[in-house]
Amino acid sequence: MSNLGKEPRYFPVPPADAMPGWGSARIAAYRHLPEVLAGFGVDYHDVLEAVGLPADVFADPDTMIAYTDLGHLLLVSAQQSNCDYIGLLLAQRVRLADMGLAGQIASCGETVGEGLHNFSKFFTLQNSAATISVIRSSGFSRLVYAIAEPDMTDTGQLQLGAMTIAFNILRDLCGQSWLPAVVTVASRAPCNLRPCQKFFRAPLRFDSDESAVIFESHWLDRPLPLLDPLIRRQIEAEVKTRQSQLLADFPSAVRRALRKQLLIGSCSIDAVATQFGMHRRTLDRRLQRHGVHYGDLLDTVKREVACQLLRDTDLQVQQVAESLSYSNAANFATAFRRWTGVTPTGFRRAAN
Repeated sequence: MSNLGKEPRYFPVPPADAMPGWGSARIAAYRHLPEVLAGFGVDYHDVLEAVGLPADVFADPDTMIAYTDLGHLLLVSAQQSNCDYIGLLLAQRVRLADMGLAGQIASCGETVGEGLHNFSKFFTLQNSAATISVIRSSGFSRLVYAIAEPDMTDTGQLQLGAMTIAFNILRDLCGQSWLPAVVTVASRAPCNLRPCQKFFRAPLRFDSDESAVIFESHWLDRPLPLLDPLIRRQIEAEVKTRQSQLLADFPSAVRRALRKQLLIGSCSIDAVATQFGMHRRTLDRRLQRHGVHYGDLLDTVKREVACQLLRDTDLQVQQVAESLSYSNAANFATAFRRWTGVTPTGFRRAAN
């Protein structure tokens, strides 16, 4: 529990007026990068210099790194190592204990389901640029990772790495006998699938509209080891303090909530307001204080999801439209042209 009461530091340090909307992640989940690159004969200092990050960025596991820089870091690492599954290699040694306060609050649950609920609810403490959702349907559940940060240029290694970490987290909570039913990844498949198949030991579906680990729902009822009450109270108090700080950037909090709601196809202002325990008019007023309109924020989230799927997967335009709840590809194309000035096909051609 060494990070209780500890203030995170940020690399690079943004100006005070740039903090709102600036999504970041703890470096702890990526600290194995130097040794992974060394295995390919690549000096990680060269990669850090190419990305513009300081040489000591891995020194403190609680250091926060801008998510756009993290995506760039993984992309350059993949290029310089000539390994298009480096996200897997980087994340396969990451466990729940590396997830900081989000991982600690997960251990406060009485069951796996409660632990995952806690983890997804407070994942922002680990990563303010993405979301984690647990979606239960009939006999199966999905642990879904979704990026909510705008202006990401290549997310393939982030998607693969996130699914690798999600696999390890579920294994930590459920025990060594747990295995997923399916793993889906919202990016193209690496050229060499064997390392991924060996690690996940389950059917893999790349070019998916979401990155998710799918497993049998009965695992959610599995009891977790009891935690010392004093430690539990310390964790819960620290989480409450830190979470209130993050909610100060209300538009970003709403954007993350919208990204989650988009996964289940319910993006009405009433549905999102419910997530914050407030009336729709209260949510709308709070957004307007920041000069933000709900409809514009929803369009921004949909645009970013559409761009990511068109750039990083080979999904058909119709499939992308369906993932965003458009009735047909023509309506989606009209909206996409309004957002970007180009057609979905034109965007994909330019991006690739």
